[in-house]
Amino acid sequence: MTVKKHHETKPLLVKSTSEFGDKCPQQLGGCWSSVFFSWLTPLLDLGNKRPLEFNDLYQLNPNDQAVNVSSSFQQYWEQELGKSTPRLWRALAKAFGWPFAYAGLLKLVHDSLQFVGPLVIKLIIEFLSDPNADVKMGMVYVAAIFVSGIVQSFALRQYFFLCFETGLRLRSAVVTAVYQKSLVLSASAKGKKSTGEITNLMSIDAQRLQEITNYSHAIWYAFFQIIISSYLLYLQLGVAFLAGVAVMLLIIPATAAISKMMRSLQKRLMQVKDERVKVVYEVLSGIKVIKLQAWENSFTTRVMEFRTNELDRLRTYIYANSFSSVVFNGVPSLVTVASFGAYIGLGNTLDVGTALTSLA
Repeated sequence: MTVKKHHETKPLLVKSTSEFGDKCPQQLGGCWSSVFFSWLTPLLDLGNKRPLEFNDLYQLNPNDQAVNVSSSFQQYWEQELGKSTPRLWRALAKAFGWPFAYAGLLKLVHDSLQFVGPLVIKLIIEFLSDPNADVKMGMVYVAAIFVSGIVQSFALRQYFFLCFETGLRLRSAVVTAVYQKSLVLSASAKGKKSTGEITNLMSIDAQRLQEITNYSHAIWYAFFQIIISSYLLYLQLGVAFLAGVAVMLLIIPATAAISKMMRSLQKRLMQVKDERVKVVYEVLSGIKVIKLQAWENSFTTRVMEFRTNELDRLRTYIYANSFSSVVFNGVPSLVTVASFGAYIGLGNTLDVGTALTSLA
């Protein structure tokens, strides 16, 4: 009797043969390389010469590899499971919170420097209006705007990079955890959760978790921007700025209603999506029986009904999202009109310096 030898199969994705070997250039570069993202330059140059192939891509940063991300998350998740009320967000924050917090610091620097421009613009207008002004002071004003703009650009780019990187790690950790959990589910637990629901957790919900990291800092920096902007507007317009504040306060109930409507529409959309994925999975699982019994047309009709319902919900959600974007983008214009209208109505003269500084 002969025994068939088993050989290891070749990996589906061959190893990268880039000039950096098994290392990610992000690790090899120094501070300036990280600030300017110059570690990407060789790859971009190569892509400019010819289409990139898989072998050209860099190795993934070990900090971003699924095995390391999952290990870090599982360590803190096991600690949470030992508590009376385990919370997913606490485990994620402990595992990936520091880079995200540093991103928040960079956002604070960026938002603080945003107010340099409006203040200096008024000084420049006053400088240009004064024929006896010192030229050196004008150069100082221009240099201040230039330097603040450069620092803002670097801070904002690094902020988004760290947020995107944190989001990818969150998604990788959650997808890995859900997949590992699905492998050890008992028969009774599998009956409560369909394959479609589990698939949506890994594909859609995890993606939403990744996307939310880009805007989570808005919880604090929105208030920071509003408070500082209101104070600067008060210095420029006096009590007339309260007209703009009144407009924002009147818009708050509308935005709250729109947000509630968007959550409701998204929830209904996800329910329909779960049903559609579940039906498609059932069809694929029993495709042999379906073809044997010649049930293709009936099941195709059933799947298309779910798909049509999903598209209707998706269309409604997109229309509502477009409407909310119009409302949110129109608020700054309404605030400006109300503030300037009140300023002029109080008998003040709206000069160029005040107008440009307030708009900036």
